[in-house]
Amino acid sequence: MNKKLLLLAAIGAASLTFGAAVQAAGLSIEIGDRPYYTHGARYWSGDYEMMWVPGHWSEHHHHWVHGHYVRGEHRRHYHHDDRVRTDVRVEERR
Repeated sequence: MNKKLLLLAAIGAASLTFGAAVQAAGLSIEIGDRPYYTHGARYWSGDYEMMWVPGHWSEHHHHWVHGHYVRGEHRRHYHHDDRVRTDVRVEERR
């Protein structure tokens, strides 16, 4: 009986000592996917647009596919060359 009382007193003293540390810990439970991870629905990565695909149930493989980014449109760069070409001659007509 004395051992049980001493054990109970030790647990009580420990809970008073470590009470602040236990309260600092948190528990977070999320169900489902986040709407976006870091960049939003669309962003440019180099020359490609990255688009967000939301999570969905795969009917073919029967499992949950998490939301992810996929590579979309390629950014086109059009360069206009203003230099004079030396290999082309234009002759005047008389």
